[in-house]
Amino acid sequence: MLGAVWGGGFVMRSFPHDQILVFPVGSAFPNALRFSASWRRTDDKEPRGGVTLAFSTPPPLQIRQHADLPNGDYMVSIEVVVPISTTEKPTENPQSPQLEPTPRGVQTNIERRVTLLGGETMVALAAGGF
Repeated sequence: MLGAVWGGGFVMRSFPHDQILVFPVGSAFPNALRFSASWRRTDDKEPRGGVTLAFSTPPPLQIRQHADLPNGDYMVSIEVVVPISTTEKPTENPQSPQLEPTPRGVQTNIERRVTLLGGETMVALAAGGF
């Protein structure tokens, strides 16, 4: 009987559950232009899912991403692109006297290990936590 309960619990953990990954993008990167995240089990080579969002206005304080994944340990890879604040002047093209700004940004790469247990999991983006 005890073996059946243990075996049933093991099987239930391997079934996908509704997981919600919460990324505090706007609070950590208020000027983000693009946000991208992917997740994989710690023993997988390929991601099991991901999301990419581009922002023309400031990003929301939190991005909540739903995923159907089994409980367990996952590696979350995150990329955030923020604008470069420069004081340099745009160069003028001799063939076209108009100034043309080139959109540029700085990419920040973050990797976090999280344990999913069903429900919500906050994924820290700042170095000291959230």
